[in-house]
Amino acid sequence: MGIAPESGFLVLADLTGHTAYLTDSELEHAPTIAGDLLETIVGRLKPPFRLAKFEGDAAFLFVEDGRADSSLLVDAIEASYVAFRRRLRSIDQATSCDCNSCRLAPRLDLKFFVHHGAYVRGRIAGRDELAGPEVILAHRLLKGTTAAATRNQGFVLFTSAASDALGLEPAATGLTPGEEAMEPFGRVSTFTLDLEARWQAESGNRRLVMDGDAAGLLDLATTLRAEPAVVWAHLTSPALRTRWEGPLQFEESSPGGVRGVGTVTQCVTGRLATLEEVVDWQPYDHVGWRLAVPDVGPVAVTADLEAVNDGTQLRFRWAPAGSGPGVATA
Repeated sequence: MGIAPESGFLVLADLTGHTAYLTDSELEHAPTIAGDLLETIVGRLKPPFRLAKFEGDAAFLFVEDGRADSSLLVDAIEASYVAFRRRLRSIDQATSCDCNSCRLAPRLDLKFFVHHGAYVRGRIAGRDELAGPEVILAHRLLKGTTAAATRNQGFVLFTSAASDALGLEPAATGLTPGEEAMEPFGRVSTFTLDLEARWQAESGNRRLVMDGDAAGLLDLATTLRAEPAVVWAHLTSPALRTRWEGPLQFEESSPGGVRGVGTVTQCVTGRLATLEEVVDWQPYDHVGWRLAVPDVGPVAVTADLEAVNDGTQLRFRWAPAGSGPGVATA
């Protein structure tokens, strides 16, 4: 009996500059630091992605169609890159060690390659292995012209198959079109997103901040027994919000085809209709909305997530806002 093929997203997360780093660093330290970075990267990608295997300085992951919506998949990649950069920063700032392994670690960067297609899962030597032409194509991207041209820059490359499956709008999302020539696959259209620019623009930059007693309507903190990625999904995905907010109807409009700053959602329950606009978007850490609530007026809402031993500490804060959805924020 043959193995039934599946379809889904294939992702490779690859440490940029890893070979040079190992060559110039102490052998007893460098692999440990690189391994720590890979664990940080994968820790933010799963869920929703599943780890297929580590491949030297890269991690190969996948997710079957239907396991998560497109926005959550893109959130996972961006959250992984931000976590990687924060870990590099902590290594750079929080250590007094002057060995090459610690000193050169900040030169590392991270790139992602995302493809969508069919594959089969087989059992080899007691573990699942993914196989098929689309798996080979995804791996070939690691040695493509885009990877060579942007060697010292963090990015995510989507094949057109992945971009189409995700519903991305290249122009609105800031994707740069490209093309890879790979035998025997021919020419493969691609779209590249500059993650370094996202890191510079979003890390620590919050448009909606509540300090002290600013949250005059509600300030609630609780610990949930779930990973930050799971909590984030239930906070931001309309399909999952109904599980804890009740029988709501959502109409969502997102620039570029994925949720983020600028996404506007109308939430309807009974006769009450609330309009909300996302003004902060830092996956797995922080999200902020401006709401227009009937009989209440403009409201600012923030949700902060922090990983703790028992799961995720979630803090919700509500406060009156000076302007409602549709008004530009700083």
